[in-house]
Amino acid sequence: MFASKSSNDDRDLVSRARRGDREAFTQLIVQYQVPLYNMALRMVGRPEDAADIAQEAFLRAWEKIRTLRDAPFKSWLFQIGANLCYDHFRRGKRYGVMPDDETGNVIGLGIATPDPQERAEASERNRLVRESIQALDHDMRIAIILRDVNGMAYEEIAAVLRVPLGTVKSRIARARAQVQERLQQHPDFFLREDAHAE
Repeated sequence: MFASKSSNDDRDLVSRARRGDREAFTQLIVQYQVPLYNMALRMVGRPEDAADIAQEAFLRAWEKIRTLRDAPFKSWLFQIGANLCYDHFRRGKRYGVMPDDETGNVIGLGIATPDPQERAEASERNRLVRESIQALDHDMRIAIILRDVNGMAYEEIAAVLRVPLGTVKSRIARARAQVQERLQQHPDFFLREDAHAE
């Protein structure tokens, strides 16, 4: 229900923006700037590069808003952002690294704990998860980030990446399996599900 309200709001804002209403487009920026930045940051690793990618995505979206017809704005915008991430890699910029948790506006991968020992262990788990995701190839990394960090539906990811739904599901499943395999190499921090059952 919330998604359809947001989708309807987006359609109204996009319609107004297509007529040159900058305030409507500003509202779209406010709504999507953090999730778009987070996706870019998880892909390229450097806050400066992620901010540049997000800014360029919004600039291109504003320039091309009149060409957007029936596609959902969110998927279209993230498609622009994903393409800019790929351009970043093709231009020979450094391969993306997962940001540290200290980086602002990024959803943390762990739970903050008051106990120093638990906090140290959580920090190490976060580092291992970041490294495991970083080790994925770009196609799997962006798919898992869009799903598990940004919370996008499989159908939205397929629209963003311009690939069939089955490809998205396959990439996410393979990415999760590879991350899990890497994390199981650290049994002190990650126990297998069936180990708890014993």
